[in-house]
Formats: sequence, C-alpha cells, structure tokens
Amino acid sequence: MTNNTFIAFLDLLAFSPHVRENTDDALRAFDIYSKILESKRKKEQNHPISTYSHPDLQSFEIKRAVSSFDCFLPFSDSIFISSSDPNVFLKQLGSFILHCFNSTLKVYSNSSEPNNPIKLLRSTSGMKTIEENRYPTLFRGGIAMGEVIPISLMGIVNGKATTVTNLAGKAVIEAVNLEDEIDGPRVFLKKDVFEKLDAATKIYVAETEKQDVYELLWPCFYYNLEEGYVYNSITGFHFLLLQAVSLWKASTNSKYLKNYWSFVELVIRGTLKVFAELGQRERAIGIVQESIFTFGIVQETNHLLEPYIC
Repeated sequence: MTNNTFIAFLDLLAFSPHVRENTDDALRAFDIYSKILESKRKKEQNHPISTYSHPDLQSFEIKRAVSSFDCFLPFSDSIFISSSDPNVFLKQLGSFILHCFNSTLKVYSNSSEPNNPIKLLRSTSGMKTIEENRYPTLFRGGIAMGEVIPISLMGIVNGKATTVTNLAGKAVIEAVNLEDEIDGPRVFLKKDVFEKLDAATKIYVAETEKQDVYELLWPCFYYNLEEGYVYNSITGFHFLLLQAVSLWKASTNSKYLKNYWSFVELVIRGTLKVFAELGQRERAIGIVQESIFTFGIVQETNHLLEPYIC
C-alpha cells in the first residue's frame, strides 16, 4: 500500500457495557456485520454491477457493494477497512454501516416493549419464552489517508501457528485518534480526505463542530438519491428517525442517552443537509418539522433547522 491509501477504523458503539449486561446478546453484532459483508460479496459475484443495464441502477448498486474494500480486518470490537478509491469507498462504507443498523430496524418498530425496544421476547420451538437484548449494531470511527503498511505476523490459534494480517502506519494511527474524539455513532474524517472527494460524494459529508474535521452522513444512504427518486425518497425520514428516537427514549444510562441523542441529531442534520443540496430544502424542512413535532422533540432540535430557515 502507498501513501494514497484510505483507512477507516470502526469501533462498535457501547460494546463493553453490552458485554457486561449480556455477552451472548452483545456478540450478535459480530454475526450481523459478518453476514452483511458475506451477503454483499456474494451479490457482487453472482450479479456484477456491469450486468445492470440502467446507469442509475448501476450507481445505486455500487453504493451498496463492497468492491472498494481492499482489506477488511476485524479485531475484538473494532474493524480496519482500507481502500484506494475514496469516492467509492466512502459511499460503500456509509452503506455498510447503515445496513448493519438496518438489521435491527424491524425489531425496534415492532417491539413487545415500546418503552424499551432493545428488549425482545422470543418463543422457542418448545413454547418457551426467551428474553433477548437486540442491541443496535452501530459504529463510531475515523477515516484517514496516507501511510498504511500491511504486515503479516505469526500468531497462534488453538495451539497451532498461523499467519495473521495486520495494518500499521501514520494513517492508521490518525484514524484511531479520530475515533477517540467521538460521542455517538459518528464517523469523522480530516480535511485532506474531504479534499480528495468528488462533488457527488461530498453530498454525503458535512463539516463538524471541530475545525477541519468532517463527518460521513451514513444514515443518508437510507435514501435513494439517484435522479428521479429524490423527491419521494425523503418520505422515509420519519421511519428512520423513529428508530433513533426510540433508542434515545429507552435509554436510562446517561452515557447511552448521549450516544443515542447524537444519533437523533445526525439523522436530522444529515437529512437536511443532503436534501437541501439536492434542491429539496423546503420540502425537507417541512417533513422534518412534522416528524420532530410528532416525536415531541421540537425544542431540542430547532437549532438543527435554523441554518436552513431564512
């Protein structure tokens, strides 16, 4: 790899406290993201992008793929992912993060305990009821560019020697350091990465409260932003926000509250930014205002709308 490598460091949000509550339920997150990665890889092999006839459909499917991932290295509750193409990489990374969270959307929408959607009562074949925690598979992380060096090291698994791939370099350290600054499921990137992006990718990126630091608006990959779909796509905002608000309202732990409220703000802030840039500012404001009124969070979120209301 060269100094033009892009590296993402993702860390499972709140994994340590989830393990303390219930290890088996916490470990489900690994199974979720592993199956999503496997599914995307199989789809690429069985139905290559080139086989889609319409350019809009090709563009849509490229975002949902993982073809730009040169390395995907999980370790404990973290993942390193590298690529040489920043534009495709950020879109595919955002889509991957979204799909990991999507795995629990139906659970939160149809929970047996609306006040605590993480709790799920499941019946077994023996008519026994089991209570499970369906923790959201959410990540926080950083994206950097520069020196990334692949290293092959000897490891031991079950008493036998094996080869383990690792990554090192200045960009790896920078990506990890970015993640340390984050509360909630946010993914930060520095200005040098932002400057490598084309206009179509910058739509999914916004400035943050930190100087020269940007963030990937990954919830916005929930929308189909291909030409001809933008107007109707934003109608999905209410459902997406419902999931974030449900997690926030169910949180009693102060740390969770901060993380999930950050998620609520990210969904609102990202939606307003993306649709405003696509010429749907007034429509986006109206839909967002209607939803935040329904959820009773108008006062807490008005500051997010202020930059878009003249």
